[in-house]
Amino acid sequence: MSSTMLAAGIAIGGVTIAGVGAASTFYMENKKPSIKSIMRDFIIGSVLVLMLIQLLPDSIQQIASFLPSLSSVATMVGGAADTVAAAASNDMEIQVGVPGF
Repeated sequence: MSSTMLAAGIAIGGVTIAGVGAASTFYMENKKPSIKSIMRDFIIGSVLVLMLIQLLPDSIQQIASFLPSLSSVATMVGGAADTVAAAASNDMEIQVGVPGF
């Protein structure tokens, strides 16, 4: 699992849960959410997504493969799509079953 995937999980999970918590506080209680509650929700969302990444790594990798990365978009715009394809072909294979010695 790459560190960029983990960082993206922290950011996306934290912002999503913090946004939902702040919106619910604002619309249900008609008051401005506090920094403490926003930070608490951010930490909860970050930990939740990181646990999902650890528990379901293959599913998360499949989901992430559909999303274009910033480096692949930048290199395709620059015209160097071959280097992205070469970097993507270095993935390890997972072999399941009886080992063939």
